[in-house]
Amino acid sequence: MLQKTAITQTNIHDLMAKRWSPRAFAADKPVSDTELLALFEAARWSPSCFNDQPWRFYCLQ
Repeated sequence: MLQKTAITQTNIHDLMAKRWSPRAFAADKPVSDTELLALFEAARWSPSCFNDQPWRFYCLQ
């Protein structure tokens, strides 16, 4: 996975500085069903703006 480190004005925890959330995946690198389910589960538990759950997801392959 791509490694990006945030440029910050003060030191922050390494886990936060290296956090990166992709919006798309490379077409030539398949994502397994297990990985896809883990991504959807993580997204399902993430907070939304104004706590407007429930989430809806669409997956096209």
